[in-house]
Amino acid sequence: MRTILTAHDTQDFPPRTTWLEIDRSALAHNLGSLRSQLAPGTRLMAVIKANAYGHGAPVTAQLLQTAGADAFAVATLSEALELRQAGITLPVLVLGYTPGWQADLALAHGVTLTVFDLETAAALQAAAAIQRRSLTLHLKVNTGMNRLGVSPPEAPALLSALQQMDWLRVEGIFTHFATSDAADKVHADLQFVRFQQLLAQLADAGLRPPIAHAANSAALLTMPQTHLEMVRSGIALYGLDPDSDECRLPAGFSPVLSWKAIVVQVNSLAPGEAISYGREHITRRPTRAAVIPVGYADGFPRRPRHWGHVLIHGQPAPILGRVCMDQTIVDVTEIEPLWGTVRQGDEVVLIGHQGDSSITAADAGNRIQTNNYDIVSRILPRVPRVYVR
Repeated sequence: MRTILTAHDTQDFPPRTTWLEIDRSALAHNLGSLRSQLAPGTRLMAVIKANAYGHGAPVTAQLLQTAGADAFAVATLSEALELRQAGITLPVLVLGYTPGWQADLALAHGVTLTVFDLETAAALQAAAAIQRRSLTLHLKVNTGMNRLGVSPPEAPALLSALQQMDWLRVEGIFTHFATSDAADKVHADLQFVRFQQLLAQLADAGLRPPIAHAANSAALLTMPQTHLEMVRSGIALYGLDPDSDECRLPAGFSPVLSWKAIVVQVNSLAPGEAISYGREHITRRPTRAAVIPVGYADGFPRRPRHWGHVLIHGQPAPILGRVCMDQTIVDVTEIEPLWGTVRQGDEVVLIGHQGDSSITAADAGNRIQTNNYDIVSRILPRVPRVYVR
């Protein structure tokens, strides 16, 4: 197999020789597949924090808004404002901590905030009162993740106090599972029991917010009892497994992201030549070494591990020596005799399919001892996103 990108092919491409291809059709299809798991009336909140897990938050949100998402979740207020600037009109919830001094921006742009303590809530109330504008909130409850959240015993008093604050409107209440992507659901089930007990207590006291949500992607797919009024899906939207060993996606989901580049130079090296910084690789035979314009400043890891090889002509091209800031050198010696000469302009695949071969985000994660979330989220914004199909 041989793939060469020509000027005709790339006349509308971004001004770099490495790029991400984001499959619009796959994204919409994955959203529909997740929606099919839900009862009628259950809302789906699309999680697009961390630049939509590396997929490009503004355009991804626009595509999901058109495809039928009900709301969006992000990690920070700045991420929420980016969506508003991109024309997103659906509700946007900031999942993380937002200090009181950012309340004015949230109010101005209609962003929903998370609270879990009275001090922050009082600061938000003061800011909203000055502007005489209502601020919408969701209360986060810590049922066993032990990260952010009010404890269940303290939640009723906090909700009661929030209801006394005229300019705060508590629309939702939520928790987050620590182990819903594991085969063993004991801890996740315990967390949900704690959450259900709290919801029942709040309902009896007239304090239950109208929207309760707990299910992330893994729980959406494997714990239907947790769907409640709304679910939050992140990783599954992008066609990636919540856990590549213990929580695989059902058939029919497709990865949305591919990472590609082109060969920019091919060098013929004699035995005994050193490659890249530090001379860590010394050739032991005549070697054909191809340079690709991708490095650690793009999110292609340098140390202590990299992901071993890329694909050229549908075949693995091992990485030689250190990954540089902007470039990487790969070995095409074994490719050329059977698959043709490697030349400038030949397509390189870092994540995705080429011929009968593929490199998945999970494959790359296994090589550097991390997960697929980390792989796609670390791809930096200087790598252009191209939305295809």
